[in-house]
Amino acid sequence: MVSFKLDDRSQAGLTNIWVTWTIKNNSSEKSNYTWDWEAVAPNGTRVANSTEFVADVQPGQTTTGEMFTTLKDTNVKLNITDFDRTKGF
Repeated sequence: MVSFKLDDRSQAGLTNIWVTWTIKNNSSEKSNYTWDWEAVAPNGTRVANSTEFVADVQPGQTTTGEMFTTLKDTNVKLNITDFDRTKGF
């Protein structure tokens, strides 16, 4: 995982906060990636969570992605709670 962050798109007229990511396959095999994440408010309450999946990333290849969330505020801590790479076929 090269980056995983929140993207506030309210200036573009969108109401939700998005998560964006960049993954680079540093292995010698085509790979699939799955990860779980959560957003935690300053008071410790988990306010969002999801699972993301990226398939068939070639060796040395970098891929990016994004997903909308139900978050209305970026004042949260973003955590990756599980990350897994498996061999692609």
